[in-house]
Amino acid sequence: MGRKFSKPVLIIAEVLLFIYAVSLIFPYIWVFINSFKSVPEFYSSTWSLPESFSLTNYLRALEETNMLSYFKVSIIVTLVGTALQLIFSAMTAYILAKYKFKGNAFIYSCAVAGFLIPTTGTLAPLYVFLKNTGLFNIYGLIIMYATGMGTNMVIYYSFFKKISWSYAEAAFIDGAGHFRVFWNIMLPMAREASIAVGITTAIRIWNDYFLPSILLTNPKLQTVAVGLRTLQVQQQYNATWTVLFAAVILASFPTILIYVLFQDRISKGFLMGGLKE
Repeated sequence: MGRKFSKPVLIIAEVLLFIYAVSLIFPYIWVFINSFKSVPEFYSSTWSLPESFSLTNYLRALEETNMLSYFKVSIIVTLVGTALQLIFSAMTAYILAKYKFKGNAFIYSCAVAGFLIPTTGTLAPLYVFLKNTGLFNIYGLIIMYATGMGTNMVIYYSFFKKISWSYAEAAFIDGAGHFRVFWNIMLPMAREASIAVGITTAIRIWNDYFLPSILLTNPKLQTVAVGLRTLQVQQQYNATWTVLFAAVILASFPTILIYVLFQDRISKGFLMGGLKE
């Protein structure tokens, strides 16, 4: 039985969580409201509602900046990077969860221990490696995302651990090979994990600023996150902040929409992955 808390404690906790949620949502609401204002209207009153909800700033964000190019690059990187990361993570987790070999536990331990290493600690060797291999481009960025040893692997690992091996044995008897067992039997049974991991991975790649800012040296090929930073620097000189606000809303809308539509599937996938055999 879990520990039960008194009603006053629960009320206080709910109030604190509500305040925390408001603190996270309020900046987006403020940016959204001001994205409809003209520049003089914004400077005259940053806290009032707009006189009219005009889409002028959104049209300017698309026409006067490289937002469409940023979106194109981000869509390509997100789709390809997410697909490759899911495939490689699932393959790695399946091998570690279902096949016993020397070094199995050590490899899994190394993957988990990798979470303890801060990203900044790997920046220097990563930079040298990418420089020596000539991967300062979109291909290098996708390769960096196509990893099979991160958090997604651990999530898949928990799913494959609780799937009975009898399904594979039956397929082997019917003449199926190891890859076919994985692709046609085991991976479909981890469908909920794939949905949850796929959505969160896509959101993380779309919002990532760190890797694209290092690897994408061509100013014409930038992701949305890096492009927004570039646009922010530009606004320091021409002071059209309302256009930047519109660009921020455009950049955030896809991930917010995806999360709102699929939040139940995300929760279900992670909860199922936490079940024990």
